[in-house]
Amino acid sequence: MHLKAEDLPARLKDLRPVYLVCGDEPFLVEEAAASIVLAAAAAGMDERQRFFLEGGFSWVRFREALSSPSLFGSRSLYELRARESRETLGRELPACLPLIAPGEVLLVVTGALDRAALKAAWVEAVASAGHVVVATALSGERLFAWVRARLREAGIVDEEIARRISYFTEGNMGAAADAIARLKAEPSPDVEALAAILGDEARFDVFAVADMALKGDLAATHRYVDRLRTEARDPILVSWALAREIRLLSRIAFLQTKKASLADLFRRERVWPARQALLLAAARRLPAARLRRLVLHCAELDRTNKGRATGDAWVMIERVAMGLAGMSGGDGARG
Repeated sequence: MHLKAEDLPARLKDLRPVYLVCGDEPFLVEEAAASIVLAAAAAGMDERQRFFLEGGFSWVRFREALSSPSLFGSRSLYELRARESRETLGRELPACLPLIAPGEVLLVVTGALDRAALKAAWVEAVASAGHVVVATALSGERLFAWVRARLREAGIVDEEIARRISYFTEGNMGAAADAIARLKAEPSPDVEALAAILGDEARFDVFAVADMALKGDLAATHRYVDRLRTEARDPILVSWALAREIRLLSRIAFLQTKKASLADLFRRERVWPARQALLLAAARRLPAARLRRLVLHCAELDRTNKGRATGDAWVMIERVAMGLAGMSGGDGARG
């Protein structure tokens, strides 16, 4: 059977002999794998044997491990990590499935598999014998529902908090889970506590760059960019946060020229009232021509992050961020 990662917990009461966990969202992949390991331990599998499909790996020894019962009569969970070598995995794994002893589990963890790979014979063999768990990054309302459910599990029922966490952490589900865990530990888990969590450590708060730029705070924008660059943070998430706000501002500006209502846009993008005011103030401050140039710079930055163009991503991030904050010439315009 094929499952979404968020549907896995409900299926773990009845353990299957084999699980394949794959996907493009590392946090959900690891969380799904961890939940299978815990369920296996709870079911009496007190041995966990880990294997890595890399140089020196032997399929012969792996099959021998699967087919050889423990000398001490204990049951095992066999975990095979295969980030690469998918072709080899596809050739060899089907022959391993019949070797799994009753009451034991084989867990295979890979990275993302495309649609064609998910329909391959070896994947279908796993689906027939067990579960193929696909961990895909959540966004929009699906992410909001996931965050809201996690908050309720933590004893926090607050729609506003769920909206804010899903908005600020979209694209980084690990950050969402971390924010929920930290909020749960707060004596008063409210909006003010969440604001402190999201902003109390600038070295983690990549979204502060976009926030300070939207506010037009040049000094703070430069400080955040410089700190994140010095600490070698991943430029991709910073780029994404800036690009999202710039694209949203461009759509706001376009709708305003048409004298159209912004209510539908704000509802679709899950922008709460306080943030609406921030975006509207930035839209009034930034000329439409500058926004168009910033959109182009974001596209160039995206190509650089993906290795399709040459350049220094952090130099480009600073140019975009300072341009959004209102620095003259910060968007690359001349004159």
